[in-house]
Amino acid sequence: MFRSAVAAAGVLLTVVPAWAGPADLFAEKVKDFGTTPRGPVLVHYFRFTNTTGQPLTLGQPRVSCGCVSAAVSKNQVAPGETAAVIAHMDTRRIQTPNTTKSVTIYVPFLAPAHEEVSLRVQTVCRDDLVMAPDTLAFGTVRKGQGGTATTKVTFTSDPNWKVTEAASTGGYVKAEVKEESRAGAVVTYAVTATLDKDCPAGNWTADIVLKTSNPAVASLRVPVTVTVTVAAAASVAATPEAVQFGDVPMGTPAEKRVVLKGGSPFKILEIKGADDQLGVKVADKDEAKAEHVITLSASPKAAGGFVRSVEIVTDNKDQPKVVIPVAAKVTGGK
Repeated sequence: MFRSAVAAAGVLLTVVPAWAGPADLFAEKVKDFGTTPRGPVLVHYFRFTNTTGQPLTLGQPRVSCGCVSAAVSKNQVAPGETAAVIAHMDTRRIQTPNTTKSVTIYVPFLAPAHEEVSLRVQTVCRDDLVMAPDTLAFGTVRKGQGGTATTKVTFTSDPNWKVTEAASTGGYVKAEVKEESRAGAVVTYAVTATLDKDCPAGNWTADIVLKTSNPAVASLRVPVTVTVTVAAAASVAATPEAVQFGDVPMGTPAEKRVVLKGGSPFKILEIKGADDQLGVKVADKDEAKAEHVITLSASPKAAGGFVRSVEIVTDNKDQPKVVIPVAAKVTGGK
């Protein structure tokens, strides 16, 4: 299991204009989620590093279909900084099953020159495929604890269907699959992910990829998520771990609270991720306390998706950083 890294651009050997274009900053411009059941929201980060030597200004992305929402992790990207375009694909809003659904994300770069970059996400959503739950979510576990998470995958239109292989993309996660039931055309497998006790502290993601005997569902992706913390006596934990604002009407502010709690008093040194649509406030952040209350305020200014990551930097030496994912679905104006 590993965090993604974006390779730096190669050294130019000839004289070129200072602004060569933002499209070349993206190592990946297409994400194929493969075959998926109807229900889960598929998430992908299109990461890029600003290697232009100039500050970049990004606008709000737009999409070619309402089943996808997109946002940028930051609107201002300094030279050398890494940012991401975050895409959420809601399979419940894909109307036509069993065909490839491809959606384009248009990302406006406003400065130092105006140019638009096109990214794409795609999937095949099937109504005869069920995954419950749709994510292998370990939640928060202590470092050295390990653990297991299980989901059930059911295919309802092939009595001879078999899962022939299960492999993990993460170095600290092992995958196991076992046939659970077979009744007529309905076949169910149990998929289990085992987390290695040596997995380091941090917020981790991976996929378990299933190979099957049916060409229409030749490959299935099962997302894996886990937050590994240090010993409970020393760690800092957020409750809730992620904030969902739900449907937020345009122009109507909404607030959520997050409690940041540690085993010993700590200070909040810095908060990253706030912008003109997401405000973050904390009282007495410079005071060392075992518990801090953080208020998140959403003020939507654009229709569509609202996706952010708030990073809380603390003076806790065992866990100096806590990342809180924040999302909202922005509806029409009031």
